[in-house]
Amino acid sequence: MKKLKPFLEKRGYFFNPDEEMTNALLEGLWVNQERYGYRFCPCRLATGEYLPDRDAVCPCDVRDRDIAEFGSCFCGLYVSQDVFMQKKEIASIPDRRNDPKPENRVWRCQVCGYVCARSEAPDVCPICGVAHDRFEPYQFA
Repeated sequence: MKKLKPFLEKRGYFFNPDEEMTNALLEGLWVNQERYGYRFCPCRLATGEYLPDRDAVCPCDVRDRDIAEFGSCFCGLYVSQDVFMQKKEIASIPDRRNDPKPENRVWRCQVCGYVCARSEAPDVCPICGVAHDRFEPYQFA
């Protein structure tokens, strides 16, 4: 966990500050990697087949939306910076695995040119580290 933290934080992601919980979740991911061959969320039931399970392979498809709306992903491994800094509590998180996915937009970092497709721009650019407000909607010519 200590080796992963700086890598994640530079990209705007934070592990839950409850180290006991975080270590248990990371261990569950490791067990599922060994069992299924992929890092399936330890808080969900896997089918054992990658394609039907891939939306809940860590990091899951709803991680960023859950963090933005509730302060944490469904299993609690990843939290927002405010939760990590203990400025905010984690809200109750509904299971949205089967909810329709929001329409993605393309966002471009104005500083380094990083481009991503998601419903909202990331809180932090994973390349250069600038904040959310330095992203602009982007359309390919």
